[in-house]
Amino acid sequence: MDFTFRQEYNKTNRMQKLYKYLVLSLVILMVSFSAQSQVTANPNDTTITSIDADLINIFNQKTAKNYKVAEVKVVGNRFFDENLLISIANINVGDEIKIPGGDNFAKAINKLWSQNYFSNVEIYLTKVEGKNISVEIEVTERPRLSKFYFKDVRKSESEDLTSKTGLVPNRVVTENMKITAVEAIKKFYAEKGFQDAKVKIVEKKDSAMSNMLTLNFVINKGPKVHINNINFGGNSSVEETKLKKQLKDTKEKSRLTLFPTYDKAMIVDAKHYTFDDYLKEKGYLTFSRTKKVLDPYVRIKFSSAKYNEKKFTSDLDNILDYYNTLGYRDAIILKDTVYHTQKGDLNIDIKLSEGHRYYFGNITWRGNTKFGDSVLTAIMGIRKGDIYNMDILNKKLGKNASPEGGDISGLYQDDGYLFFRTDPVETAVYNDTIDYEIRIIEGPQATIKNVRIAGNDRTKEYVIRRELRTIPAKNSVVPIWYVLTERLHN
Repeated sequence: MDFTFRQEYNKTNRMQKLYKYLVLSLVILMVSFSAQSQVTANPNDTTITSIDADLINIFNQKTAKNYKVAEVKVVGNRFFDENLLISIANINVGDEIKIPGGDNFAKAINKLWSQNYFSNVEIYLTKVEGKNISVEIEVTERPRLSKFYFKDVRKSESEDLTSKTGLVPNRVVTENMKITAVEAIKKFYAEKGFQDAKVKIVEKKDSAMSNMLTLNFVINKGPKVHINNINFGGNSSVEETKLKKQLKDTKEKSRLTLFPTYDKAMIVDAKHYTFDDYLKEKGYLTFSRTKKVLDPYVRIKFSSAKYNEKKFTSDLDNILDYYNTLGYRDAIILKDTVYHTQKGDLNIDIKLSEGHRYYFGNITWRGNTKFGDSVLTAIMGIRKGDIYNMDILNKKLGKNASPEGGDISGLYQDDGYLFFRTDPVETAVYNDTIDYEIRIIEGPQATIKNVRIAGNDRTKEYVIRRELRTIPAKNSVVPIWYVLTERLHN
């Protein structure tokens, strides 16, 4: 019995050892198969199996050599044509490149960078066979615009901003694009009186398309800003109220208060018209001075007080034009500034230099054969000692169209001198007086050869001709059109 038990025990022990060996062999076999499967399933394995010594040392060689480009290819491009990028890089098959020392690759990278379409550009040499090299240009394209939204604004404003910003889906997103869009948004709201508008750009990757961005423009318009005061400095000859009238599109806001605030001006010495000044000058006898002393308390305006930089620049030119009409042709604006008040509104300071006041001196004529000097002087109507005004001089000469007529150009053209022209030339400037010589080119006298009438679908031609006061071969060329237009209208 004991013998039988021992026999059974040995048999069991041998079976257990055999089982362990089988399990261990199976595990080893599975691990080997898994490793073999991984190697077989990875065709893109980047493990270095061989080294091209010529390729590695090509940039380290002591003597520069000329290599011929045998192949050029571009990788990483998705939206751009490969041939286009090769053309921009200006590296073509057959080109000779000096290595080391040549700048072909550096220039190619700079040219591609300058397009602002790529976030990274690199150039590699992939093969060297004797004197032939293979070039690979790797580019990383910037993300493109998928969608854009304007947050925290009305729908109508969002539609206006779409056209103002010039954003178009599928265009490359660059820093310049974002800056331009933000500036357009701020300008749009500045024109509406929101001078302190803030814009924040939130970028979000488009999950539906690769390398695409959604831009959210989060807009905080801020409070509406109006022009509180406009201060002038250096205007010793012209009153401030008259200068403010020249600011056609830049007006102060209305106000009604018992406790006015006086903000300190930045670049001018703003003098406030006090009640004592009002009494001393007997301002109660004039409406303008009464309005001036009440201005800090009561100001009624029916025009907008929004600040528009473009219109303000144009208004500054209006001030200088006004000074020129008063004889101050040297008047200039030394400086102007726009700044915020304590209450958040805007103040504008304008510093002027008026210069001297000028007057017309002697006016002579040259080149006139049809009419004498006395006739031309009488028609022009400018006398020695009159306040200098270049605008009036040009109107009297007919250089600037005038509805009332009666100018020198009209005098000549009424007599058929269609090619007549004048050139006023300053001959002397002494003290505050300016002499002029008016140089005239009369040209040949024109005559009417034929009068053709067209477009008269309802009126007979003879009826129109009957109204003409001028017949062919006469010299009065210009009046024919005035007379005809007037009579046909009547």
